[in-house]
Amino acid sequence: MWHVAPGKMIQRALPRPDPELESVYLKRGLILIHIPKNAGTSVEDAIFGYHVRHRTWAEIRHLCPRAWATLPKIAIVRDPVDRFLSAYDYLRGGGRNAADRAFARRMVTGRSAAQVAARLAGRSGFRRIAMQFFHFRPQSDYVCDGATAMVDHLIPITHMAEGLQRYAGVPRDALRHANRTGGDRTDRASLDAATLAQIEAVYAKDRALYHGAMAAWATKDITRPMARQAGAPL
Repeated sequence: MWHVAPGKMIQRALPRPDPELESVYLKRGLILIHIPKNAGTSVEDAIFGYHVRHRTWAEIRHLCPRAWATLPKIAIVRDPVDRFLSAYDYLRGGGRNAADRAFARRMVTGRSAAQVAARLAGRSGFRRIAMQFFHFRPQSDYVCDGATAMVDHLIPITHMAEGLQRYAGVPRDALRHANRTGGDRTDRASLDAATLAQIEAVYAKDRALYHGAMAAWATKDITRPMARQAGAPL
C-alpha cells in the first residue's frame, strides 16, 4: 500500500536544521511557535520576514537555547474542528509540496472529511500515523509539556490581529493571508454531530487549550492566557 514508508514520509516533512534561526529570534526579540494551519505563514512573514517553520517548543529550546532562555514566546491557537477542516481541505487540494501530496494520497484522497475523522477516531494505526504528520499533529504537541504550556502568550486566532499588535508590535494592516487553501472548502455546518464529536475527542487536549485561551482572553487576563504550572488541566 505504501509507496513511501510512513516513517520516511513523515521524516521528509520535518523542517531542516536552520543555523540562522536563533539569530532571527534574537534580532526580533521574540519567539513564535508556528503551529501548522493556524495562519502561521502570515504571522511569521509579518513578524520576521523569515520562515521559522513548524517546530515544537522542545525543538526550538534545543536549537536556540539562548533565545529560549531570554525571549518571550507566543503562539496562535485555533478551534480544533476548524483546524482539522483547514488541514483536510489543504491536503485534499494537493498541499504545498511533494511530502504533502504523498501524505494526502495515502490518507486523504478519496475520503470525505467525515470519513477521515471516523478513521482518526476508530483506527489506532491510521491515527498514529496521521497525527505525526505536521498538518494533523495536535497543537498541544507544539506548545505544551504534558499539562504545562511552554509559551508566554497563547493568542486565539479570532483575536490574532489584536494579539500580534499587543505582543509583537505588528500593525493590523501588516497581516497578509499567505499559504491560502485553494479549491473547495468543507463547511463546518455540513458535519453531523457524530463527526464533530469524533474530531473533538481526538483533539481533546487542543479543544481545552483553545477554550482556555479564549476564556482567558474574554476575562482580559491576556498577559498569560494559560497557566504555566504542572498539573494544570488541559
